Amino acid sequence: MSIIRLMTCETAIEANLIKGRLKNEGIEVFITNENFSNLMPHYNHILNSGIQIMLHETDYDNARTLLGLNAKTELICPNCQSKNIKMGLGKNKIRKIIAIIMSLLIFTPFNNLNSVYYCKDCKSEF
Repeated sequence: MSIIRLMTCETAIEANLIKGRLKNEGIEVFITNENFSNLMPHYNHILNSGIQIMLHETDYDNARTLLGLNAKTELICPNCQSKNIKMGLGKNKIRKIIAIIMSLLIFTPFNNLNSVYYCKDCKSEF
């Protein structure tokens, strides 16, 4: 029986709420990278870091069902209700690319470069 990652959370509060919910249902879980992510939050999402919820492989499907992670959600533009959506760097693409290059040159991440959803029909970001 191996241990696998269920999901990665942004904050310790979110991770502990999910951990409590799963433990109440009898699923044994534990959290990794909590201290590192609290000390260095700008490293979240770099090299797959973040607060990770780990569990036994046999409990994986049950935990996903309990948390509603199996439900497929389809992205719809809030402005025009289109389903023609893509993910990208957004309107400030040049600034984000410059930040990536600068962070590579001086070996320090400046900020989390969050991707945004972009509607190809009405050109809005969300």
